[in-house]
Amino acid sequence: MILKQMRDTTNMNYDTIEGCNQILRLIDLKLLCLLNIWNKILTHIDKTNKTLQTKDITIDMASKMLNGLYNSVQEIRDNNFEDSLKNAKNTAIEMKLSPEFLEKRRHKIKRMDGEKAIDDGATSVHAKIKNDFYVAVDSILSSLKWRFKTILSNDFQFLCGSKLSSMDFDEIKKWTNDLAIKYDKDLNGFELCSEMECFKHQASALMTNFKITAPIDLLKFIHKQNLQDIYPNLEIALRIFLTIPVTTASCERSFSKLKLIKNYLRSTIGQERLTSMAILSIEHEFARQISYDEIIDEFLSLKARKENF
Repeated sequence: MILKQMRDTTNMNYDTIEGCNQILRLIDLKLLCLLNIWNKILTHIDKTNKTLQTKDITIDMASKMLNGLYNSVQEIRDNNFEDSLKNAKNTAIEMKLSPEFLEKRRHKIKRMDGEKAIDDGATSVHAKIKNDFYVAVDSILSSLKWRFKTILSNDFQFLCGSKLSSMDFDEIKKWTNDLAIKYDKDLNGFELCSEMECFKHQASALMTNFKITAPIDLLKFIHKQNLQDIYPNLEIALRIFLTIPVTTASCERSFSKLKLIKNYLRSTIGQERLTSMAILSIEHEFARQISYDEIIDEFLSLKARKENF
């Protein structure tokens, strides 16, 4: 074990050795069990978190990823406590530690005269850890449900091939009217319903895999076939759906960009210039593809001191 190796190394200072000893004294079956449990939960959360930070993820993909994360954490809650405890016991044996929980002395509560209730302090360490595990995981599940309920794609779920191909006219009318009410400044419910009904038959005839087509592929199909003028409301609805931001901890990353640009050497930089430089820094990959030759030539022609006669 690394801590034991550090403790036994002769070239380590006193504080390091003492710190290793303190950590080693804290390691027992309870700690190993909790480490196993949190390792499983945080691994699932970390993978989902990294996926949510990719540039090409859409709101429907994010909704499915979060739903999968919720189900995986729920499965850990229902089935994985005993497995984690078993793995912790095996690890404890390998580390030459006790594979049993250390029971504390039970405190007896003094009863009043005539009181017949028994003491409530008879809960075992195993039962207490299991109860704490359920409380913690239930808190995570509740937080997942609350934090991400606003990005669920229920309003736009009909904008995909699998849903659209199986909908009749009444269903299309209901979904389009509900969406048009929510985005009344951008969409016309009657026209969107008519466009969806027509697009359903045209797309099923022109697209080989229409029943499994994602919203982004439907938008690409409309632009590839130059159908924006024929289905303007549908195109707008798809763009609204696909441009809803899906981010995690974006404020920290944005702040770090501003901090890199506006440091103590540039303390007098204006807000407009700071915003422009932040955009260039954040979108540096796209900015490198822009050609500045025409802008430079125009700037030079305006600033040229030599006059042509």
